Amino acid sequence: MTPGASGTIPCHWLQRASLEPQAVSLTGKEGQYVLRRMTAADYPAVRMLLPLVSRCQLELGEEDLEQLLKQPTYIPFCCYTVAAPTAACEGQGKEGELCGFCELYILPHLGRAADGRLERVVVSPEFRGKGIATAMCQAVLRLAKEQLQLGRVDLTVEKADAKHIYTKLGFEPVSTETLRLQHKQEGVLH
Repeated sequence: MTPGASGTIPCHWLQRASLEPQAVSLTGKEGQYVLRRMTAADYPAVRMLLPLVSRCQLELGEEDLEQLLKQPTYIPFCCYTVAAPTAACEGQGKEGELCGFCELYILPHLGRAADGRLERVVVSPEFRGKGIATAMCQAVLRLAKEQLQLGRVDLTVEKADAKHIYTKLGFEPVSTETLRLQHKQEGVLH
């Protein structure tokens, strides 16, 4: 829509974000992986990864976690190794070890397509260098564009190796200044 044009902008993300996205098979440099939406059962394993990319000091209670996972503007993803298939699985591999995590936040906008924010992309140290971060991001960005129809996706990057991955995926630097108001409660940063 051009400036000054009138009409409506459909909120595709609103209808589709609440749907359970199908698990996606990913191929890394050394194996197969599965990327799917996080469930409450994944939380303990995810909590072990988060300190690698965030100052996550607090844990959510069960009820708060359940409410957070229902929010249409928050889509967390878990990436698991695919365990070797067994005869009981009839040729299909089961989820193995959690090897990666990322979050997609949807930021509604009143005059254009919603924006997205890719956050806390993390791969467990023993799985780094295998193409998992790139494959996870590609799958999430495809979902953001094709299903949720987000207008753009932003992220913040500090590490050079991560910046290299995002640049390969088409992200470009944007000059901006971040201002932050940090709230403290009983000596704990939020």
